[in-house]
Amino acid sequence: MTSKIKDFFTLPDLELSQESSVDPLGMQIIWTKYGQDIFGEKINTIANDLRVLSFNLFHHHLLRRIFHEHSEEIVKAKKQYLNWQTEFDVKAGLLIFLEDLVTHIFYHSDKTEDTEILGVLGMTKARSVYSSTENNLIFLAADKRMGVLKNQLNLGMTGRYKGSMISMHFFDRAFSYTPNTWEQVDRFLLEWEELKQLENLLIEWILKVLLKSTGKEFPKISVEQLLNDKNWGSISGGYLTCFRQRELPKALQDFWRDKLGLNSGAPKALFTAVTQTEESQPILHREVFLKAIKYLENEPSEKKKLEAVLTVEPILSHASFIFRFLAQPQVQKLEDHYPMLENMRKIIISESNFYEVDVTPRLKLLHKVLIKEGTISEWVKELFIYHKNIMIGRGGNVWVELTENNTLKHYFSPQLPDSMNTMEKYLEKRHWRHTYYLETLISINKGFN
Repeated sequence: MTSKIKDFFTLPDLELSQESSVDPLGMQIIWTKYGQDIFGEKINTIANDLRVLSFNLFHHHLLRRIFHEHSEEIVKAKKQYLNWQTEFDVKAGLLIFLEDLVTHIFYHSDKTEDTEILGVLGMTKARSVYSSTENNLIFLAADKRMGVLKNQLNLGMTGRYKGSMISMHFFDRAFSYTPNTWEQVDRFLLEWEELKQLENLLIEWILKVLLKSTGKEFPKISVEQLLNDKNWGSISGGYLTCFRQRELPKALQDFWRDKLGLNSGAPKALFTAVTQTEESQPILHREVFLKAIKYLENEPSEKKKLEAVLTVEPILSHASFIFRFLAQPQVQKLEDHYPMLENMRKIIISESNFYEVDVTPRLKLLHKVLIKEGTISEWVKELFIYHKNIMIGRGGNVWVELTENNTLKHYFSPQLPDSMNTMEKYLEKRHWRHTYYLETLISINKGFN
């Protein structure tokens, strides 16, 4: 996932702020760098469900077979449909169609206790569509601009997991497939008899039904026609047999452990440590990292990646607390908080042990502001200037400014919770602001257990 896209996605932290959609100090680009040093772009905050990752794997495997085994039919289809001008158009369109097919199959499933709907994208939108539209007016379309979800190519199954799958060398951004990776996939997918039957059925159905549709711009089929198709029962039953639950077959579990890098090094250590947390308990991120480090005593290079996070995150959390404290509407006069701010500056200086850390340009700039000498009002003013530059850079508005008489002028004022609204409470908890993908690991674990 590129840094540009990453800026749009951050895990909510309800413990620290009511507003999680804005990053007032530009922390995202800092903490994700150190997180991705550990996970190598294979894990992020939105690609967090192994079943959806497996849907993608299956759909791309199917497409690869169609392009390899039925290239003549694809050439004819490109001539027939106006929106299928390139190979990418065809692949993206079929991927959107298959994603919607999954959504409609789970919508029409019998909803028994052993069918897990959670995690299937588009279900809420599908319920809304079905409640207001006749079946013959609901269409599944094989076009990159269509889909149940708005902007589905980027925010559906394919889009949310594309960056991860590129990092795992399944394909490039144009969906050109990497041969060596897919040879490995062939070896175990083709031993999964139910999935192989479903794939063969789908390929035949796409060629004989979907690609024979009369649409001019792209292939499409109405839900009414789909539900009445003689193969609907076999197709929907095949999907549900293979993917009814989030927990995956053992061979697929082993495959994903390997591809996600969870079998060795720092990722394995963190995965082991975080999955030992009681499910009902909140994740204590610092404690998980400290526990994981103990597993890496004989792997100094991997241990160093976790140590970097333990060094950097306290400073990021301190800076975030200071700023969000000052952004509260009841904080009016800066001089009322001089002792607290001076103490926080001393703590930041004493904990800035970046000697062996590869410090990013953004962190270097923020750190320079945080350790700046001078009066507290000068110090806070520098922090607000830094914040203003961050917000202007992304086309946003400042949250708070310092006036000439050292009072605070608030434009956006999120309130800290009572459990974290003083320096004493904050320092007692030592709560990390940023997650370093530990929540993602917990979610991924649901595919293993």
